[in-house]
Amino acid sequence: MMQFLRSLVLVTMVTSLAASEARAAVPGWSVAKTPDTITWDGTEGGGKAFTGRCEAFDAEITFDPGDLEHSSVKVVIDMASCLTGDTQKDAYLPQEGWFDVAAFPKAVFEAVKFRHEGGNKYVADGTLTLRGVTKPVSLPFALDIDGAKAHVVGETTLKRLIFGVGASSQLASSDVAGPDVRVKIDLRATRNGG
Repeated sequence: MMQFLRSLVLVTMVTSLAASEARAAVPGWSVAKTPDTITWDGTEGGGKAFTGRCEAFDAEITFDPGDLEHSSVKVVIDMASCLTGDTQKDAYLPQEGWFDVAAFPKAVFEAVKFRHEGGNKYVADGTLTLRGVTKPVSLPFALDIDGAKAHVVGETTLKRLIFGVGASSQLASSDVAGPDVRVKIDLRATRNGG
């Protein structure tokens, strides 16, 4: 029995080391942080559309179209920077009923699973943690790589209520704000060491 356990531990260690080495071989990317890298569209209760952006974030990206299995993405967003430019909206968005920035200052998107949909089209299947709630999120995106430069454009629709954003009885109604928020990514990056 002891021999079996030793063998099991050894196999686990070797497998883990091999996976770590494979992941380390995937190139890392440095993201150009611009105000329009992460934007989002919502609607007011009357149906009028508005746009916001999340200007402060950190991104850890290792990605190789030829090695999706060992690619990964982690984006940490400073929720205090997610604003619309409208004074009234920007006064209430950080409050407890909406983003609750004091209690949940960061949102995190992480993905280690990617699908190639043909051509330059991919899908990142990951999770989003927002207001302390973690849910699966799939992000379809287009990727264009030119030498050491990459351009990613993607978007996905989030249901605000499942993350508790404006989920109180007074704010949950679509008469206050639409239930769907469309998040858009327009990201430019440079391969590390490129």
